[in-house]
Amino acid sequence: MAYNIEFQISGLIVVLILLIVFFAKERFHSLQNSIYRVLLIITVIELLLDIASVITITNREMYPRLNKILSKGYLIAMLSYIGCIALYTLSNTLYPSIPKWRLKLKQIQAGVIILGYIACCIIVFATELLYGGDGKFIYSYGPASDTVYMYSTISVVYVIAVLLINIKNIPPMKQLSIYSFCIMEGIVAIVQMFNKELLIIGFGTAAAMMIMYFTLENPDMKMIKALNNANQKNRELLLNILPESVADRLKDSESTFTEKFQDVTIMFLDLVNFSKLSNEIGAQKIVFLLNKFFSQIDDLLSFFKVEKIKTMGDCYMAAAGIPDYYDDNQEEMVKFAFAVLKLLDGFNKRNGTNIQVRIGLNTGPVVAGIIGKKKFIYDLWGEAVNLASRMESYGVPDRINVSPYLAKKLESTHTLEKQPVVDIKGFGDMETYLICK
Repeated sequence: MAYNIEFQISGLIVVLILLIVFFAKERFHSLQNSIYRVLLIITVIELLLDIASVITITNREMYPRLNKILSKGYLIAMLSYIGCIALYTLSNTLYPSIPKWRLKLKQIQAGVIILGYIACCIIVFATELLYGGDGKFIYSYGPASDTVYMYSTISVVYVIAVLLINIKNIPPMKQLSIYSFCIMEGIVAIVQMFNKELLIIGFGTAAAMMIMYFTLENPDMKMIKALNNANQKNRELLLNILPESVADRLKDSESTFTEKFQDVTIMFLDLVNFSKLSNEIGAQKIVFLLNKFFSQIDDLLSFFKVEKIKTMGDCYMAAAGIPDYYDDNQEEMVKFAFAVLKLLDGFNKRNGTNIQVRIGLNTGPVVAGIIGKKKFIYDLWGEAVNLASRMESYGVPDRINVSPYLAKKLESTHTLEKQPVVDIKGFGDMETYLICK
C-alpha cells in the first residue's frame, strides 16, 4: 500500500495561505514575530520536502540519490522547525525587567537548543538512511529519523517544563499555541505508530502554525503609524508652546506646577513707536513684519541656551537659566541680546524698514511654572520679572539696558555705560546701565 500525501498537501496549502497573509502587510516588531517569520519559511520547505520525499521513496530504485537528498533535507527541516519552536517558547519568558542572572540563564538555554540542533544535523548528515523492508510500505529512515524523534521528544519535555515554570509570566493565548505544538507532536507519534502509511506530520505542523498565528501580536501597523504620527505632531505642537523638560514633566505629572529659581536672567524686547508705525504703514503690514521679525528671533534661539517665554503684542519675552538652570546664564542672555540687535540690522536692510527696539535685562529670583486649567503657558513671576520689563520701558532704542543687579555681575566682563538716576515705577530711584559692544 502506497503512502498518502493528501495531509501534506492540505497542510502546505494552509501554511502557504498563512505565509501570504503574514507577509502581505507590515507586522509588529517583536522577537516572537521574527521567529514566526522563520518558522513559516521552514514549514513550507519542510512540507515541500516531505511531499517530494514521499513521492520518490516509492520509486527509490529509480531515484536513489534524489530521494536521499530530499529525505535528509526533510529531516533537517523538521529539526529546524522543532528548534525554532523551543526558541519561540523561550522568547515568551522574556520581559523588560528580567534580572540579569535570569537573562544569562535563558541565553545559556538558547545556546543549548542551538548546539543540540547542530549536533542532530551532523548525525543526520553523517548516518546512512535505512529503510525497513520495502520502501513502498515502510516509511523509515533508521538512526537519522530516530535522531529527529529524540530531539523532538526532548524539546517537547523542555517546552512543557518552561511553560510550567513560567506559567504566570506567559499569557494564556501564547500558552495555547505552544501546547498545540506539544499535542500535535504526541498525536502524530501515536497515530503513526499504529498507522505507518498515514502521514500526518505535515498537517499537524500546519495546524500548530495556524494556532500560533492567531496568538501572535498582530496589531494594525498602519493604525499604529497613524497614531505615532499624530502623537509626534501633538508633541511638536506642545514643544512650540512649552520647553521640552516642562512638557515631559507635565505629561508625567498631569497637573500644573510652579518652582522657584534663585538666579535667572530675563529679557524684554519691545518695538519703538509701534502704534505710530501701525498708523504709518497699516496694521496688516506691521503685523506681517512683526511676525517675520519675531520668527527670525525664534530661529535664533536654537543657537543659544535661552528659552522663549511668550510674546505680548509687540513685546518679546525670553529667559536664560530656566527651566533647566545653569551657571553664567547672564552672559548667555547678553550674547543673545546682541545677536538680536545684529539680526534687526540685517532685517531692516533686507526689508527697507527702520524698525527700532528697546531691550531690557535683569537677573534675580523668579517663580516659574504653569497655572490654570486651559490655554496654559510656561510663565515667570516675581519682582525680577517686573524690573526686567521696566528696564525695557526706560531703555534706549537699539541698546541693551540692564539693572544695577545685572550690571554688578557683568562689570568684570563688559563695558557698561551708566545712565542718569531715574524713578523706576514700583522700584523708586535707580541707576541703569547700557552695555557697550
